[in-house]
Amino acid sequence: MKMTLAEIARVVKAQPLSEADGSHVVTGLAFDSRKLKPGMLFVPLRGERDGHEFIPVAATAGAVATFVAADHLPVTTKLITLVVPDPLKAMQQLAQYYLLMKVNPKVVAITGSNGKTTTKDMTAAILATQYHVVKTPDNYNNEIGVPMTILSMEPNTEVLVLEMGMDRPGQLHALSTLAEPDVAVITMIGEAHIEF
Repeated sequence: MKMTLAEIARVVKAQPLSEADGSHVVTGLAFDSRKLKPGMLFVPLRGERDGHEFIPVAATAGAVATFVAADHLPVTTKLITLVVPDPLKAMQQLAQYYLLMKVNPKVVAITGSNGKTTTKDMTAAILATQYHVVKTPDNYNNEIGVPMTILSMEPNTEVLVLEMGMDRPGQLHALSTLAEPDVAVITMIGEAHIEF
């Protein structure tokens, strides 16, 4: 991923940036401050701990900017801040824009109660004999992993093979709406997902 902060701010409907701030180029993003590299955008997610607590660490790691949830203001940091209602939703919006408007590969989505990761790996290996393919790493198949996979694509990606998991009603619909797959593969539906 390579985009200016001005473009990112426009996509996620963040507050307008100064011309100087908007000209910075973001070379990737991370929600784990330990995985940040210089030039990246930090996405502070809320989980067991609030990712906003790690904004100072992100600055030290060389991040160029950070999303900040509007309900978490004010934030004191040297980083350029993109204020958004929800950093996770902003990351998902950015991923969908990058997928559909910047790279636009064919998308294969794989789901099912069992066999998703193996099927994803086999599908990607077969397609890679003819195309430049990006696939979901490991089993990063949720509302965080799918957008992270999308945003990891190089501009020359021809096929994106996504694994999509489901642990609650509506999750698969949300992931499919985000990725808009051209091809969907269901490996099987077992008892674990009958209730959904």
